[in-house]
Formats: sequence, structure tokens, C-alpha cells
Amino acid sequence: MSKLIHIIAVAYKRLPELRVFIQSWINQTNDDWQLTIIHDGESQEFTNLMNEANYIHPNIEFFSTGQRHNDYGHTLRDLGLKRSEGKYTILTNADNYFIPRTTEYISTLVQNSINTSDVPDIILFDMIHSHTNPGTRKQPAYNLFKTEFKLYCIDVSSAAVRTELAKAAGFRDKTHDGDQTYFKDIASRATSLKIAKINRVLLIHN
Repeated sequence: MSKLIHIIAVAYKRLPELRVFIQSWINQTNDDWQLTIIHDGESQEFTNLMNEANYIHPNIEFFSTGQRHNDYGHTLRDLGLKRSEGKYTILTNADNYFIPRTTEYISTLVQNSINTSDVPDIILFDMIHSHTNPGTRKQPAYNLFKTEFKLYCIDVSSAAVRTELAKAAGFRDKTHDGDQTYFKDIASRATSLKIAKINRVLLIHN
């Protein structure tokens, strides 16, 4: 049975950060999630970590690509989208981490929307952003980034997208701004996009 949220995480080395990322999902208060981690190129160290007892979990799968693509993880995101089985998909990097109630908050919003027959296509949530002046905003690193569904006001990791719509859009742009293209392609696939917002910080972007 598919989960509510399928997280597609792309990784390249940075194994200490990966440990924190995985633990952030194991710590979820709601178990309605599935995690696929894709490493950019072969790595025995990555495989060894994922086979440690702490990270063997029924909701977690992983694999490495046969070659390194080195395109911001975008080829891996496209691969992951094709495998997504959840009702919603979150694309992210495996050096970020999510608060323990992420799935709980998203699940509550979805359940409430089902009750009102207003199920969203995209669920936004706020984040703490690690970059100085992220997007077009003048602010120091590790400050609150309130998301909006418009150009440079959203990160690929700060939205859960209805999987059917995310798969239809795909991840065609392999340049630095590929995540912004992803959201534009999503918008072009829906005649009337339903967007919901959780006004809480669910993501720490690193």
C-alpha cells in the first residue's frame, strides 16, 4: 500500500549529513511516509552506511546510479519521480532535514481538505534557509524563509506535490534553476492549481 508522502532524496557523499537526514524521517510522529535515497554515482561508503542496522527500515530504499551525473542532482530527481508511489512527492537533497512532525502536519492538512472536498495539488511549508540572500531576498543565512508559489520564492524541498502531477511535469531542466522550471512545468499541467500552505517551518535547508 502506498504511503501519503514519498520523499525522493538525492545524495553525493556528505555522509554525516545523510545520517541526520535519514534520522529526521525515522523520527516522524506519523509513519505515513516512504523514502528513496539515490546516490550520484557508485559509492561503497554510501552502501555501507545504508546497510547499517540503524538505517534498515521498511519505509526506506536506496540505490546508486551507475555513473556520476554531477548536475545538481536533477537527473536523479527525474529518476526518482518515475519511481514515486506516494499520494504526494517531496524532492529534496539528503543534507537537509525535516522536523519530526512533518508527516503529521501534512497528513492533517490533507485529511481536512478531503473532508471539505478541496484536496490540494501542492502543499507549501516554510523553511530555515542556509544561503545568504536566498532567491531574491536580502537576508543572512539560516533565517526564516516564508514560501510562496512564485519564482524564487520556493525551494524544491519546501513543497509536497500531488504525485500524478509531479510525474506529468517531470524534471527536464538540468541547470542550476531546474527546481524553478519544475514548478513552472507543474503549473502548466493544471488548469486550476489548488495550493495549500502550512504556516510552519518543516524544513531546515542546508
